[in-house]
This record gives sequence, structure tokens and C-alpha cells, in this order.
Amino acid sequence: MKGSSFMVTSLQRKHHRNAAVQSASKTTVSMVLLLVMAFYFLLPLYWLLVSMTKSTEQLFSTPMLTFPDQLHFFSNLKWLHTHQGGVFWQWVVNSVIYAGGAALLGTLISAMAGYAIAMYTFRGKRPLFLAVLGSLMVPAAAMTIPIFLLVKALGLIDTYAGVILPMLVQPFGVYFMLVYIKETMPRELIDSGRVDGCSDFGIFFRIALAIIRPGLATLFLIIFISTWNNFFLPLVLLSKMELFPLTVGLQIWMANLNTAGAGEPLYPLILIGAFLSILPMLILFPLLRKYIVSGIAMGSIKS
Repeated sequence: MKGSSFMVTSLQRKHHRNAAVQSASKTTVSMVLLLVMAFYFLLPLYWLLVSMTKSTEQLFSTPMLTFPDQLHFFSNLKWLHTHQGGVFWQWVVNSVIYAGGAALLGTLISAMAGYAIAMYTFRGKRPLFLAVLGSLMVPAAAMTIPIFLLVKALGLIDTYAGVILPMLVQPFGVYFMLVYIKETMPRELIDSGRVDGCSDFGIFFRIALAIIRPGLATLFLIIFISTWNNFFLPLVLLSKMELFPLTVGLQIWMANLNTAGAGEPLYPLILIGAFLSILPMLILFPLLRKYIVSGIAMGSIKS
């Protein structure tokens, strides 16, 4: 009996050691993969940070990933500020208006639509839900011409409203909020709100918005980023340089690299402009990280 007990104990210890080794191996592999991925994503950002401190000559005469002996960041920033009357900063303001307006209003509209479909029963609910799903399958590029014709018919070409209006309808946002609300908000809250004398709008704005805050933050960031990086639609709808967003303005500069004042290429301006254009993403992600994680986790659950 003692021999049998000793053998069982030895087997258990061996099993635990093997499990510990396997767990450590998996952890090591995971860490290596995460480090490789971090390096892959951070290397272009580091290169951009280094490159925007160089002059045009230094870009082609110094090592790609090392800072130059003489930094030209402030001179490049001054050049950016004065080039074409400082139009770059107007592009920044335009991008903030387009992305901020579309994200705020688009998130609210998507939340209201998703809330109505998720929490209420009404005639035509299923066809409406199927229409939302069908809209997800339509490529965004295929909608550019119809959107252009609609905006032109409304007389909104070369206006802020003309760019923001098409971004307010977000089929993905409606579906995302529909699923999120269905999983996070009990229907009993609607009845409780009505007992307390709240209208349907009061229940939505006073109760629902507080509950679905993580989902709202996630969707806000998604719409903000997609609008901030939108290039083709503003290119089609806008012809005035002072109305361009950053994406279109920087692309125009890239197409005219050798047309600066004394014939000097615009590489430093494009590089520093590109770095400044990603700062909103670097700021928003840490601020909304807590909401984004919980929002994506809950929004990924299918009813």
C-alpha cells in the first residue's frame, strides 16, 4: 500500500510539473508574440517620430532610425505653420469638426435606433432589422456616387454639413448598439421608468444612456476614427482647399512634393503633418480604454 501511495504521489507531482512547464511555455510564447506585434506596430511610429526631426537632406543622408545630430523639428514646425498661409491648421480644425460632429451625432442616432429595435415591438421591426444587416454588406465605396448625388441635390457640396451628414447613418453602429443594449439593459427598467412617470425619451436619456455608456464610448471611437481617416468621400464632395480634412490636404501635398517656395520638397511637412494627424488617436485610446474593452466584450455577444 505504501508503495502504491508513493507511486500515485510521484505521478501527481510529475503531472503538476508537466502542467507548470506547459503553462510557462505558453506564457513565454504569448509574450514573445506580443513583443513581436508591439515592435511591428510601434516601429513605423518611431520612424515617423525620428523622421519629422530631420531636414530634407538629412532624410536621405542619415540612418533611417537614428536621430540627426542637429534636430530640425522646430524649424519644420515653423515651416508647417507658414506654408500656404498655415492652411494645415485649418485642415486640423476641419478634421476635428467632421470627425467630432459625425461621432457625436452618429453615436446618438445609432444608439436611439438600436434601442428602439432592441426594446420595442412594432410593425415592420423584422424588415427594418434585415435592412440594417443588409446595409452592412454594401461596400462603402459603392455608396460614394449615390451619396454625392444626394448631397448635390441638397445643395450641400463644399459645406461641413455635406461631409458630416452621410456619416450619421451607421448600419454597423445600429447593429452594435442593438446587440449591446439587448444584452445589458433589462426590459423591466422600461416598465419601472413608466411607473415613475418617465416618457420613452426620458427613459432613454436618463436610464439607458447611463447603462450603455461603455458601448457608446466604443462606438464613438469607431466612428471618430473612420471619419478622421475618411479620404475618398471628402475628396469627392469638396473642392475648396480651406474645407479639406487632413487626409485630403496631406494627399494634395504628396502629389505636389516639389512645388514648395524655393523648389524644396515637402517631405518634412508631410511627415510632421502625418505625426500630428495621429495624435487624436493616441489621446483618445488611453482616455476611453476602460469603456472600449468592456464595450467590445459585451458587444461581441450575439443574442
